[in-house]
Parts: sequence; C-alpha cells; structure tokens
Amino acid sequence: MRTKATKLLIILPHIFFWGFFTFLFYRQNPEADAQDYWNWFMILGLCAVVVYVNLYILLPKFFFLKKYLVYLLLLLLTVSLTAFVLKLSAPESTGSIGASFFQHFMNLIFFVVLTSSFKFFREYSRKQKALIKAENEQLKTELSILKAQVHPHFLFNTLNNLYGLITQNQNQKASEVTLKLSDLMRYLLDSSKAETVSLRAEIRFLEDYVSLEKIRLSKNADIQFEVSGIDEDVFIPPLLFIPFVENAFKHGLNTLSEENYAHFALSVQSNELFFEAKNSLGNNLDKQPQSGTGLDNLRKRLHLIYPEKHQLDIENTETFFKVTLHLQL
Repeated sequence: MRTKATKLLIILPHIFFWGFFTFLFYRQNPEADAQDYWNWFMILGLCAVVVYVNLYILLPKFFFLKKYLVYLLLLLLTVSLTAFVLKLSAPESTGSIGASFFQHFMNLIFFVVLTSSFKFFREYSRKQKALIKAENEQLKTELSILKAQVHPHFLFNTLNNLYGLITQNQNQKASEVTLKLSDLMRYLLDSSKAETVSLRAEIRFLEDYVSLEKIRLSKNADIQFEVSGIDEDVFIPPLLFIPFVENAFKHGLNTLSEENYAHFALSVQSNELFFEAKNSLGNNLDKQPQSGTGLDNLRKRLHLIYPEKHQLDIENTETFFKVTLHLQL
C-alpha cells in the first residue's frame, strides 16, 4: 500500500512539470486575460491527455513489447486527432493562443518526446537495478558453489595423508595430524558461513595445512612459508590461497628427490597483496598442469570477486612450477 507521502512524491514532479510551462506562458503573456488563460489550460489539458495516454498505455502495451509499428501508428493518430481538436477549439483568430494544425501537431510531439525521454530513463534505471540485483544473486550462488567444491578437495587430501600415516604405523604423527585436522575443520566450517575472513586467520589456516604436509613428508622436502607486511587487519575471501598450496604438494612433492622444495610467500604492501607459490618438479614428472579443479575454480572466484583488480601469473618450466597472485584490496 502506498502511503500519502509516497503518493505525494509521485504527483509532485507532474505538478512541477506542468506548472513550469504555465509559468512560461505567464512570462511570455503578461497581459493575458481570463479567456487567454482558459484557452491555455484547455490546450495544456489536451497535451496532458496525449502525454499520459502515451506514457501509460502506448509505451507499456506496444513500444516496450517491441510492437513499434503499431505504437507509431497509434501515436500519430492520437497526436493528429488532438491537434485537430486544438485547432477547432483555439483558432488562429484568438491571437497568441491560436496556432495552425501543424504547429499544434509539433507542440504535441515535443511534449511526447520530452516526457518519453523521462520514461525511458526511469525504465533504464529500473532495469539496471534489477540487473545488478540479479548479478549479485548469481555471484553469491556461484561463489557458494565454488567454495563448496574447495572443501571436499582439501579434506580428501588431508584424510588421505592421515590414512597413509596410520598404515605406516606412525601413530604419533597420526595423532598430531588428527588434532590439526580438527582445527582445520573448525576453520572450514566457520569460513564457509562468511563472505570474508581475517587475513591473519587465513594465514594460520595455511600454516596448519603446511605443517600437516611437513609431518607427512618428514625430512624429504624443504618447505617454507614466509609472511610479511601484515601490520593491519585485512579481510579477504576465505580459502583463496589453498589451491596454490594444494597443487604444490600434489604435483611437486609426490616424487622421490633430494632437492624437493615448496616455498610460499605472502606479503601486503599498502592496499596490495602478493602471494607466491613455487615448488620443484621431479625429473620423472611431466610439467605440472596449468589447470585443474582447484586452479580453475580459483580463476573463476578471482574473476567474480576481483574483476580488473587481480593478476595471476603462472610459470611452468622443466624444473619448477611458480604461481604469483597480485590483488588490489
């Protein structure tokens, strides 16, 4: 239900619009008498009829439904009939009020074009708002799907690591993994409900994940994670960097080599964030693929969350795989 205030806000622009042209008539005809004003309001009233027939009948029922030819014919018919009525009601002999059929016709077309432009602008604004709302809903849906795809992938890898330790009778390491996995699970559950998380919390999550991999790999790899520039709390989308870390261990450290390594670095400089992941490639492995479920999902998330505000570079050689992400926060 529309309140009185809402109705007043709708009516006021119309009053000001027609009042403006009445004021112009007064300024241009300071000596006009009562008959002149009567003729003027009759003309203005018939103009208003044409304008509102166009705005509330012809445009919605024909033009916006793409029935352009029917709209044009009905509009010309309406304007022509009204111009003819005006010609008969205010003949040229009445002085400044009077005008020829053509002049009345062009005046009516002027009012139609002017008011239609307001209608088109309002309709465009309404559609833009609806489009933005739909895009935001679509964005939330896609992000939820992408986020949900990250969780099972990560959990599968971690549980697989835990199973390997148990089968190797490494009970002490298995218990450590279980405790850290509990913390990671808690973070996953909490972060899945939030659109953004603290960067510090995300870093702790990554450190726990890396420590789990260190337990699994023991001394067979050089694993480092360096953090710098985190002076103020920054908020980012959750689980943004874990695909890089997962890929490093999945593709780079699953081969026997004395020179295996995985180096990660995260830094914040002013309103820019840099994340780098670099890992070795074993001699018996092919080049690490530049796509996959994790990286593909990450590309989609970056495109949705940071359009035109991110840069993702991948360097794939015979001996190492390096990913660099630059974000404008």
